Amino acid sequence: MSKLSYTIPDSLDEEIEELELLIKKFSSGDITEGELKARRVPFGIYEQRRRGTYMVRIRCAAGVITPSQLRGVSLIALKYASGLLHVTTRQEIQIHDVVLDDLIAIVRELRSIGLSTRGGGGNTVRNVIAPWNAGIDSGEVFDVTPYAVALTSAITKRSDSWLLPRKYKIALVGSDKDAVSALINDLGFIAKIKNGEKGFQVFVAGGMGRKSATGHLLHDFVKADDIVIVTEAIKRVFSKYGNRKNKHAARLRFLWKTLGKDNFIQSYLQEREQLLSEGIGKLSVQSFSYEPKRVLSENSSSKSKGYELWKSRHVGAQKQNWYYSVRIPLKHGMIHAEKAKKLADYLIPFGESVIRFSGDQNIMLRHMPQSQLETIYRLSRRVSSLTDTAVLAGNSIACAGASTCQLGICRSRAALSEVMEWLQSGDADIDSVADVKMHLSGCSNSCGQHVIADLGFYGKVGRNGQHSYPVYAIVGGTEVTENNSLKLAEKIDEISAHDLPELVEEIIADYSTKKQKYDTFATYLKSEGNDLIRHKCDKLGDIPPFSENKAYYRDWGDTEIFSLAGKGNGECSAGLFDLIDIDLEKIKQLRLKIEKDDAVKPLDLYTLALLSSRMLLITKGVEAFNESDVFARFKEHFIDEDLIEVKFSTVVKAGRESKIDDFTNLKQNVFDLSEAVEKLYEGMDNSLQFKTPVQENEQLSQKNDNSSTDLQKDFRGVACPMNFVKTKLALSALKSGQILSVLLDEGSPIENVPRSVSAEGHEIVDQQKLDNYWKVVIKKK
Repeated sequence: MSKLSYTIPDSLDEEIEELELLIKKFSSGDITEGELKARRVPFGIYEQRRRGTYMVRIRCAAGVITPSQLRGVSLIALKYASGLLHVTTRQEIQIHDVVLDDLIAIVRELRSIGLSTRGGGGNTVRNVIAPWNAGIDSGEVFDVTPYAVALTSAITKRSDSWLLPRKYKIALVGSDKDAVSALINDLGFIAKIKNGEKGFQVFVAGGMGRKSATGHLLHDFVKADDIVIVTEAIKRVFSKYGNRKNKHAARLRFLWKTLGKDNFIQSYLQEREQLLSEGIGKLSVQSFSYEPKRVLSENSSSKSKGYELWKSRHVGAQKQNWYYSVRIPLKHGMIHAEKAKKLADYLIPFGESVIRFSGDQNIMLRHMPQSQLETIYRLSRRVSSLTDTAVLAGNSIACAGASTCQLGICRSRAALSEVMEWLQSGDADIDSVADVKMHLSGCSNSCGQHVIADLGFYGKVGRNGQHSYPVYAIVGGTEVTENNSLKLAEKIDEISAHDLPELVEEIIADYSTKKQKYDTFATYLKSEGNDLIRHKCDKLGDIPPFSENKAYYRDWGDTEIFSLAGKGNGECSAGLFDLIDIDLEKIKQLRLKIEKDDAVKPLDLYTLALLSSRMLLITKGVEAFNESDVFARFKEHFIDEDLIEVKFSTVVKAGRESKIDDFTNLKQNVFDLSEAVEKLYEGMDNSLQFKTPVQENEQLSQKNDNSSTDLQKDFRGVACPMNFVKTKLALSALKSGQILSVLLDEGSPIENVPRSVSAEGHEIVDQQKLDNYWKVVIKKK
């Protein structure tokens, strides 16, 4: 194998045999789907949205793959799958649309070409990443690629790398200018030279997600061959103290908070001492230098149309004279195996170290001689539809979003495609903004890496009257300040998905004309960009009613009206809290407006009372039919249940009877009501329970001696996500270990509710179809 390929651990063959046996047991009905899932996911094998089809994720340390390996992956994808390959933001490559019976054959064939899927998913040590230009960048301190590969070999041979509380992500970078990557991983190394010796500055406990955090300085300098000790010691701290019960609070950044800085570091030092006493060795790094292969030149006096523009966009200089790097831009990281094979066949004569996968999901070539560039241009046009587009099109990132992801709220890839069409057909000089990083996520989880974007977006739910519509929160301003301190992108405003392309075009057009004034996009935002965005959002902020323009209520790439239905595995909760936050934000804004107005406007006070009464109805599983019903339901579920004081009955009665003028004399009461509701929300826990005394709102069934069910509920006819809310409420009335039985409709309810319940830690004991509906038995955690 190549010197730049990681070493396949000896244990892999035996682990493949174990997985093969489990698949056979699952196929024969001897084990459950959950039991198989627990073993296949750490193997980098995920079930796709279409039941019975799988994705296989292949580890590529530092984004390295040889041309021969890429050819092998392509042939495997053509032989066993649809041929669709996907380059990830973590520099791996995935094979899509695989059936269960072919999984083992694929894993074994990958192993034969020096590749492994182990650690491609689950609570494991994930792919170790490095900049795509490591080794060719004139500004790097030294090439970190051999260290990333050696570290991969060292940690993947340890069995405890596959049994962690949560995923463990590691990054190495060659200089401070790439510090973002090191600061946003669980463990990050930045190359340094001290007293003539190679080493790294070390950061720990960074990470992206719903609650992103930047890494903390652990070492100002460690010797380069000591990074394996650091990595193993942190892994042991994580394994010993990490939260294995709640995956939403399990990453290292949460452990840092739980233990506190001093205890975390003390625990790390203890594990480090223990490893040294056990005789852990130094990192064994193989030196590597590129030896250029002799490739016949193609001398062409006439250049292809578009060649020079392509060269200015996608060809870069290397620190090795006479060689060039070339970007093969991929739309959303996708390439068909036939095209990948064509590319690999061309590159094989150039040697092993000519391909890297980049974090922005492109294929980067290196060590390409000048004489080959036009040939590569023609080849790139055959394999990539983005070859003749600006760099921004290939470098922008969008996660799968709601099109395939169970967590997604919005269809971020379709939105990015629409944005790029607007930009390419507009007047903005998008070639001048090649350095802008534009990232989209389908929800507040950071799979699209919006928290480290120059200009980022994440999907949310908006509401206009009784109708929901797709929205994007706008974030920006990521920058690394002094001493490698990372400032994550901050929220600027919100825009409907429908108006997103128009907004982005205006931002890019404005920035492209003023770029020379600013060092970075973050500086532009602070100076004038944020104001432009807020002004534009105000201008586009009035969403037309559903009856007038349904386009606002459809997401990009979707013909159906936008809905939370069909989204599961915890995203029901995300949608629930989005809806509450929308009303809360409007309440705060309206209070400020009313306080500033000289004259009392009864309609504003009525609206404030309406929003306050509506905000928490969803936590009770209640859907009001109209505004009068909002007030009626609020009285029934909050005042009559002693959650809100009875003194607000006067306000609620005026609202229920639509006596707008009566609100003229109720200003203080309305303000007090809104604050009481906000305070109630602040005290609500994740089980939707409030701190104030609550009357029992559920009737526990009499426990039948012949049945283990403690509570039964019939949620047939209840749509998503309300059926999930009602299930949570029912569970909140039970004690740990008690059993809830719910009836759910076929379709989205049975697809979503059990997954969302499982994601919160409860156990699905049984699930069976009865006629045209389902019975689900849940054990409370």
